[in-house]
Amino acid sequence: MANIGDVAKKAGVSINTVSRYLNNKGYISAKTRATIQQAIDELNYIPNQVARNLFKNKTDLIGLVIPDVKHPFFSTITAFLENELDARNLKMILCNTVNSSEKEKGYIKMLQENKVDGIIIGSHSIDIDYSNIKAPIVSLDRYLDPEIPTVSADHDKGGRLAAHALIKAGCNNVLQIAGYSQVDTPSNKRYRSFEAEMKRHQIPCATYELAWNQFDLSSYIEVADEILTKYPDIDGIFSVDMVIIAILRQALKRGIEVPQALRLVGYDGTYMSQMTYPSFASVVQPYEELAKKAVELLVELIDKKEVEQLIYELDVQLTEEP
Repeated sequence: MANIGDVAKKAGVSINTVSRYLNNKGYISAKTRATIQQAIDELNYIPNQVARNLFKNKTDLIGLVIPDVKHPFFSTITAFLENELDARNLKMILCNTVNSSEKEKGYIKMLQENKVDGIIIGSHSIDIDYSNIKAPIVSLDRYLDPEIPTVSADHDKGGRLAAHALIKAGCNNVLQIAGYSQVDTPSNKRYRSFEAEMKRHQIPCATYELAWNQFDLSSYIEVADEILTKYPDIDGIFSVDMVIIAILRQALKRGIEVPQALRLVGYDGTYMSQMTYPSFASVVQPYEELAKKAVELLVELIDKKEVEQLIYELDVQLTEEP
């Protein structure tokens, strides 16, 4: 296997010149650059990434910590984050905690030991002190610490949009299915604003709270059956897309007409919300913009710059039923 000395010998330059070329440091003429690259190609030389990282004092690695990559929200945002990182020549280490605080603690320890340049955290653990992590951090839709920047959708507006959709449809008795309230997340705002809008219009609104880290479809099916049995007079339901899909499936199995007898409004706007029949309206989170802002902030922190603010809320839109 060729080494850096072999490349230098074949290119007719010093090892230091090859090192500066590999690390893009200092002036090297275009002709010399072309000669070095030709030698690298001919020798099939693969640079020692560890040595390069020590030279740069950077790894170009970013950790992403999420609870469940199978969930459409997390898989969608992961794809956009990877694209944004790749555009900056940064690579992602995906840490899928599978809803386990202990697994997350292990991942965070691993990321720090491997000297990642920064971490984006979107997990839902409630027993971790994130202020002790020795790396730049950006939070995705979570309040982790007062000093850690948070990027989220404008959930307050999202809740109002969902409420207005059900009000416009003529619903008179509604229910929302909310996430676990003990997780300190901006997304809780959507449930508060939804409830406030219903109260303002004097429409009865019940709230069903999911368990901590409840993300799998099978459990949503159980929730759907419980709700449809317990609340037979409900004519409108609001929740995240996956829960709404479970509600839709179980309602149709019971012979409930959707949307004639039961109006559904989702939240997230992932590809899953576009695959059902009957379709339903959904509040779409700005995935690409969320990813861009999260990566932008993290790079600023890595470069030891001060960020302008600590809370960023990006606009959402409602997709109407086709």
